[in-house]
Amino acid sequence: MWNNLGRAVGLIPVGALIATTITMTWLPQAAQSSEMNKGIDPRSASATSVFVMNATTGEVLYEKNPDEVFRTLSLTKLVTAYILVDRMGDRLSETIEISAPHLTGGSSANLKRRDVWTLQDLLYGMVLVSGNDASLAIADAVGSDLLAAEGKNVDTAKATRRFVTEMEIAAHDLGARNASFADPYGLSAKNAATARDMGLIAARIFTDPRLLPAWACTERKLTIEGKRPRAVALKTSLEILGDESVIGAKTGSYVSKGIFNLVAAWRAPNGQTIVGVVLGSKSDAARYAEMRRFIKAAPQDFEQLRGAAVAAKPAPTSECN
Repeated sequence: MWNNLGRAVGLIPVGALIATTITMTWLPQAAQSSEMNKGIDPRSASATSVFVMNATTGEVLYEKNPDEVFRTLSLTKLVTAYILVDRMGDRLSETIEISAPHLTGGSSANLKRRDVWTLQDLLYGMVLVSGNDASLAIADAVGSDLLAAEGKNVDTAKATRRFVTEMEIAAHDLGARNASFADPYGLSAKNAATARDMGLIAARIFTDPRLLPAWACTERKLTIEGKRPRAVALKTSLEILGDESVIGAKTGSYVSKGIFNLVAAWRAPNGQTIVGVVLGSKSDAARYAEMRRFIKAAPQDFEQLRGAAVAAKPAPTSECN
């Protein structure tokens, strides 16, 4: 309960061939197509779909089958995090008592019944260890707040459904026209989107100052209150967060079916934020290797990304407070 309640085309460097317009109020109106790049051919990526864009300007840099719909898997949690800070970002110190319906299967942040977690700690539990349980507790918290504001009866199931509706509204507002969701963590096959959809979502999320500390964090220690007070240590397994220019990342995997997805954001040498999406890579190692190819190639292929090196970002653990 609440305390303190509320299209399939070949991948080509997108230069002289297309002019893409992204109509999002938070980006410059004209997302100009890039000049023909020279260094990397996205068609060579083993991933089924690729989408790389400049989140600062809206310019599309690389794409391969950007409009093929894929299961988002745990990439779903990008949207869950966005809804949390967008709807309750000034109330992350509020708490929720964990109940049995929150203890769903899959990856876990080790929530236990009758724990008391703050919304901020749940955010880290979802981002750092991809906790499905933390995602569901967030959905319950935000969905309950929305239903209460609408004068409706509240329970976990109703709150989760309300939250999922909010996820689809938000994704579509960000330009992700093909995105659909059935749960806040990604287990349902109905959670789906294209690489372009995920790129547009990521362009907003990885430029939101309210979320950047969580995405950059690699380890966080929590003190959990409730029936069994205890310390909890959360540590990410996302190796790419150790790369100097990377400011955030999220994976989505279906290992038994050989599906490995990755969204990442990094700073170009000129200080602008670039986001990349690879969907359907052949292995865990392949998705990281392919993303690193784009990180390296972008400033070589696009002169506008070059510039004086920006100051090195603080060590990730210093951004977890």
